[in-house]
Amino acid sequence: MQKQYGHLTEEALKLGASSCKVIASGEIQVKDDLAALCNGEYTCPNFGLGASCPPHVKGPGQFRKWQALSRYSIVVKIELPTSVMFSNERNGVMRLLHQIVAGVEQKAIETGFKKSKAFAGGSCKELFCEDQANCCVLTENGPCRHIESARPSMSGFGIDVTKLMASCGWQGQKAEESDAADKQSSSWVAGLVLLA
Repeated sequence: MQKQYGHLTEEALKLGASSCKVIASGEIQVKDDLAALCNGEYTCPNFGLGASCPPHVKGPGQFRKWQALSRYSIVVKIELPTSVMFSNERNGVMRLLHQIVAGVEQKAIETGFKKSKAFAGGSCKELFCEDQANCCVLTENGPCRHIESARPSMSGFGIDVTKLMASCGWQGQKAEESDAADKQSSSWVAGLVLLA
């Protein structure tokens, strides 16, 4: 599998991923209750601000339909020091994550996987349009300002990222903010491309 999709994993690494793996799409676990956390007991501060986050995405039900059309997926990971994860530098890393999965998605489409879909982490509004008052897709029904890079958040579709990491054989537990002072402590962010 890794060899068959080598051109896509190479693209991910070339664009800046620390690691990437090909997994069977059926291994991706999707949970309705995870998607519900976006506007649950603790409402995400980005809820409703961008077109790629709830309530503007169709959530776990739609993801399962896409998943059913896909045999394999590419999972990408960026490793970073915990101190960066809990600093102002984090948004730059998250933008890079979006750019990597968008680049792999584009390469997949060019090579015959015409219905491929990429997912990342974080709100596109916060990462790409933080200097804009509104998301132009939502307020003006216009095209996304960053259509080439911004991708939907995995959280809004209920993707269990910890289980996704385990499917790749990677440690799934994220570092805590209390670990940020430890210079040796590391963390990660992950993204996904469904090949279809």
